[in-house]
Amino acid sequence: MLFEGIGWRVILFIMGVGASTFLVNSVLRRIFGVERKPFFSKDEEYEGQKKWDRIFNGLSAVAAFSVPLLVYEYGAASLYVLSISIVIGAVQLIIRAAFQKKHAENPHEYMYTLLESLTGAVIFVTFGLSLFPEFLEYVYNI
Repeated sequence: MLFEGIGWRVILFIMGVGASTFLVNSVLRRIFGVERKPFFSKDEEYEGQKKWDRIFNGLSAVAAFSVPLLVYEYGAASLYVLSISIVIGAVQLIIRAAFQKKHAENPHEYMYTLLESLTGAVIFVTFGLSLFPEFLEYVYNI
């Protein structure tokens, strides 16, 4: 059955993260007066940003593929690789925010981008750790 075991927790995680992220982003958009962009829009709004986005998207793709394999294979030793992927994502976010601050029509768009990412990460980690506490036991071998 789907709802035996962890099935209900996975569904609750997906629904909770999706709904919470949507609500928080709606409030942030209203506060900063930022227009909602189409879901499948290009992130590269500025010419100089395209080169950096390609570099960091490639690095992120490699990290996103290798981190789950290393977490499964080596456990806590792979937290270094996870940390590297977090740093790559943070640098990519800072570059996007810097281009938005320099070139965007709305002067608050970069603050929305930073807060959207920060609140999204907090929501994701909060739901993940509250619904799947055994993940920490697995990673840290507690």
